[in-house]
Amino acid sequence: MDTVEFSRTVPRELVHRLSVAEVLVTGAVARDEDTLDVGTQIPRSHAFYRDTAGCRHLYDPMVLVEAARQTLIMLGHELFDMPFGTKFILREIALRDADPTALAVRGVPTEVVLRCHILRRFRGRAGVSGARLRYTALVGDRVAATLECSMSWVPPDRWQAMRDEGRTELGLAPGLVIDAPEPPPRVGELLVDRRDPANVVLSSFRVPPGDRTTGTARLVVDTGHPVLFDHVVDHVPGMLTLEAFRQLGIATAVATGALPSASALLTGVNARFTGIGELDLPISCESVLTRTDGTNAVLRCALRQEGRTVAEGEVCLTAAAEGEKRPAGTGVGKVHLTGIGAGAEAGTR
Repeated sequence: MDTVEFSRTVPRELVHRLSVAEVLVTGAVARDEDTLDVGTQIPRSHAFYRDTAGCRHLYDPMVLVEAARQTLIMLGHELFDMPFGTKFILREIALRDADPTALAVRGVPTEVVLRCHILRRFRGRAGVSGARLRYTALVGDRVAATLECSMSWVPPDRWQAMRDEGRTELGLAPGLVIDAPEPPPRVGELLVDRRDPANVVLSSFRVPPGDRTTGTARLVVDTGHPVLFDHVVDHVPGMLTLEAFRQLGIATAVATGALPSASALLTGVNARFTGIGELDLPISCESVLTRTDGTNAVLRCALRQEGRTVAEGEVCLTAAAEGEKRPAGTGVGKVHLTGIGAGAEAGTR
């Protein structure tokens, strides 16, 4: 059987990236009709995915989520023959059971094989209109994490009609909106385990008086961010949503005493997209602590705009010092994250 190549990345157009440096996928080899091995290379230095303030010796598992997202977009073009210009809609995405010890930074870039299993092909009148994939992220023979991703795709004219209708319902002018208003002042970077203030995606964080479980904030939509807004989009990107869940989860866990510090390992995150976040309206974020043992914390998260929920999910965090010693798959970090299921009506790319 052929093996995955890591010598070069796939064309940037296949994964909807503008910057070549943001392409993580290096190739794919089919194992059978429903299973593929996809190669990805994790860079040792990255302005966003290697920016955590603590645990500098570990890769950020969020880079695996981005690799899974890019993979399904590539398969939409290469396997399901979707033409360029097709709009891909992220419905659901999840990272589970990330093993920090398998994601240690070494002296060379880390090569990851995403073993992808096609769980379902969504079909419409014109053929396959989307897919759901499950991934096992392998570093050598070690499982670094499992992931799941669901997308659908639509022609550009249908996407534009959907967008115009949605904006009109919110009292907004139809058409593309490229720039969001000037971002509000961000929270301090160390509050959310970041080094670069430009990578902070929250402002106005607070824990309501008398509430020891809930944190709220406003989403910072910075359309000039070189990674989260690698290219022009007309909505809040899915990866920005996931990062907001992670950062708000960290801030809330520390503020409520669920974790001792912001140096927290991400062991799981998921999101289900139930609406499209507009760039030119404020978005509120909320996280609620649902489980903690002092070392691990699980928080339920949501993004809301104009009274409607645009995304909801969970984030699972482990205190860094304990996470380095904890065997993979024990404690709260092993819990099954809910929220991955059928029924999402709209999403973000």
